[in-house]
Parts: sequence; structure tokens; C-alpha cells
Amino acid sequence: MARPRKDAEGVCARQRIIDAFWQLLQDRPIHEIVVGAVADTACCNRGTFYYYFPDMDALAASAIREELFADDALARAMSGILAGGDAKALMRSLSPRRIRRISLVMRAGATRTVEVAVREAVHARWQELLCDEGDDLAPAATFAIQFMVGGLLGYFSYMLNADGAIPLDADARAYLGQVAHATIEAVARAQGMQPEEVKKRLHCRAA
Repeated sequence: MARPRKDAEGVCARQRIIDAFWQLLQDRPIHEIVVGAVADTACCNRGTFYYYFPDMDALAASAIREELFADDALARAMSGILAGGDAKALMRSLSPRRIRRISLVMRAGATRTVEVAVREAVHARWQELLCDEGDDLAPAATFAIQFMVGGLLGYFSYMLNADGAIPLDADARAYLGQVAHATIEAVARAQGMQPEEVKKRLHCRAA
């Protein structure tokens, strides 16, 4: 497929398409957004759309991943929580716009896409911090991390639905600490490491 003509000025076509996706998502469920509407809103033709994205699923996945992981703040915050840090860091790590957009996409029916993106990012971060280059996390370590991430995603979704107004009381914080401790212990055993070494590696990069 021929490359679309370069824009003489203004935002590039790919970014306009992504911006159009977010604009359309404000007033319709994600499954009702179609290529034609995106192209019209982005002021481009279908050929330009398909040059950058093979289908709507690819556009949605790219838009969500780029919004979530324009930097590694979210994965860093989750790693810090898993290492026994402050759960409120999960929300503080995100800009107001990012919180609004994540909330928007989850309410529009793309919770699964967000969940997969977060799980992959957290797994990649732990692999980077705990494994030698080229190695992967042990299956038992992956299970423990993903189990904990699932709980954090549930709490995150709960906070979004309440506009971030759900506090963690003392009992909830204690429970989170216990689960985080168990996660560290399980990962350490699986990786043949000491728990303190796992926490040290996570903390030194999660700050």
C-alpha cells in the first residue's frame, strides 16, 4: 500500500485517527465505532486509515496502549505496590487526562483490552528487573504476579467508577500488604532469589 501523502502542517494522520477514536468514544460504545466514522472525524480517507491500522481492533489497542504507557508510570506504580508500597501511588502516577481516558474506555466496553495491556506491561517490567537478559520469569512467578495484578486492576476499576473517591481503610491496607508479601515470597521462590533481593530490585526502580 502506498504511503499516504505527508501532511503539510498540523497533526499527522495517524495521530488524527487516534484522536478521532477518543472523540467518538465519548458518545458511543467501542463496538459501535466504525472505520468510516473514524476516517470522517480524522479528515482522512479509508486508505489512510488502513495504511496505519489493519482494523478497528488494532486502532483501539494502539490508542489504549499509547495512552496507558506513554511512559512506564503505571507499570512502575503497580510494581511498587506489589513490593509493598502505597496503593494510592497507582492513581498519583496517572495524569487527569489519562485517568479520564482509561475510565472512558473501560466504561465503553474495552476493559479486557486495558487489562491485557496492563498485565503485559507489568510482566515485562518484572522480567526486566528480575531476569538476566533473554530469560523469562518462571511460570510460578508469572502466576503470582498476574494473580496480584488482577486484584489491583479490580481496585483500579472500582476507583475509576467512583471518580477516584474510594479510600483504602486500615483493614484493606493490611490485607493488601499481606497479599503483596505473599506475592514477593512466591516470586522469590520461583526465581531462586531471596525476598529482600526481589523487593530491593523493585523498589530501586519503582520510585
